[in-house]
Amino acid sequence: MRTLRALALTLASLTLFGCETPTSPTSQRLLVSSDGRALTLTNPNSWPVFYMAIDPNTLAVASGSLADFALCTNPSACPRVAAKASVRVPYVEIGGYHVGQAAVRVTQWRLRRSSSGDYEATDIQSLDAAIQ
Repeated sequence: MRTLRALALTLASLTLFGCETPTSPTSQRLLVSSDGRALTLTNPNSWPVFYMAIDPNTLAVASGSLADFALCTNPSACPRVAAKASVRVPYVEIGGYHVGQAAVRVTQWRLRRSSSGDYEATDIQSLDAAIQ
């Protein structure tokens, strides 16, 4: 009897916690800092955040629409910042970077698995950050 009760409690707990997805809460923005050679992106979230860093003028030339750029949806290949971690992005890895550039646009998103099994970008946010 005690074993059945423990099993039922375990199954109920797994069902409740298993239904919670990492896409439920809204992401906090990445914290961006610059040291003159690289950006440091810090993820305050409890899940990985995928990102793209690009010269904002490159976006303006391409009509300024994020739709002109395909967001990476392959979790094993997309640049990301792990949960509660930081990554350094050298300026030369910023899309469209040129010497004397004053700002960078960092777009971040999460990946959610759709019913088809493919991943889709969700919770997309962008911010412009000054670089030195």
